[in-house]
Amino acid sequence: MGTATKIMGGLPKPPQPPALARAPGGARTHPGNPGRGSTPRSSPAPAGGFPAGTAIAGIATALAAGWAVARGSLYTSRSDLAYGLGLAGASMMLVLILYPVRKHVRLLRTWGPLKHWFRAHMLCGILGPLLILFHSAFDVRSLNAAVALGSMILVTASGVVGRYIYRRIHHGLYGSRATLEELQQELEHRFAALDPLLEWLPAVRREVNRFCLVATQAPPGWRRRTAHFTTLGGKRYLAERRIRRMIAAAPRSHGGPGVSRRNLRTLLRAIDATLRAAQRTAQFTTYERLFSLWHVLHVPIVYLLLISAIVHVLAVHMY
Repeated sequence: MGTATKIMGGLPKPPQPPALARAPGGARTHPGNPGRGSTPRSSPAPAGGFPAGTAIAGIATALAAGWAVARGSLYTSRSDLAYGLGLAGASMMLVLILYPVRKHVRLLRTWGPLKHWFRAHMLCGILGPLLILFHSAFDVRSLNAAVALGSMILVTASGVVGRYIYRRIHHGLYGSRATLEELQQELEHRFAALDPLLEWLPAVRREVNRFCLVATQAPPGWRRRTAHFTTLGGKRYLAERRIRRMIAAAPRSHGGPGVSRRNLRTLLRAIDATLRAAQRTAQFTTYERLFSLWHVLHVPIVYLLLISAIVHVLAVHMY
């Protein structure tokens, strides 16, 4: 199948819709029941996240506490509590360094699965900067403190960007590195599984094929390719809306069979998974290049943070 596309590279050949797979014996494959031996490795759902309610409650609590601290009603940046918060936050920021050390030092590669180290890296990357913000009481009184705080915020923002890109080129948040071949196989499988569900919806089938062709066909010129890459998510959203309208109008306009609520949800999930697989396949190569570039830029920022933090600690204890 020709869905492989280098978004930032030269103009590829127009891809063709993948051939519809059939299970042994000629039976068509269905979602959740593909033919034996025909199912490629698909990307699992991202794991390790917090429930939305827990995340919202945590953010609201942090904002309320930050507002109270900024008013000076709880403590000041010179108090013992602020000193303890700074010590805890700085310790967590030091723990962050253990993850890249674990990856590159051969002696430490047997110290537990790398995904657990990555979880600790992410947890400390959230709690460490948060504790340091509360340590400062949102009041920067010196130049060295401002540089250290600015470096920390820059590293944190860079980490958020890196996490976003990381999830686009890995199987979930803590999974292994994906490959373009795996994504191509997954897209083929989703096409094959979706086909029997669209037998009475030829217009929807054409729309799905149209989006996949648009997604995997990069235009010439770096400006147009960049615009294509950045707007692909919006194009997928618009395609999904058009498909929903087609499905809603299909029984009236084409005399198609009635669709139960359960079957409609199954169909919409299958279509959404196929469109997302096409988008991910089309954007994969660019995300790989962005991740390499991010890594080059992120490392010097981390060193800047370490140097500025050491200077800040020495200045506080010496003066």
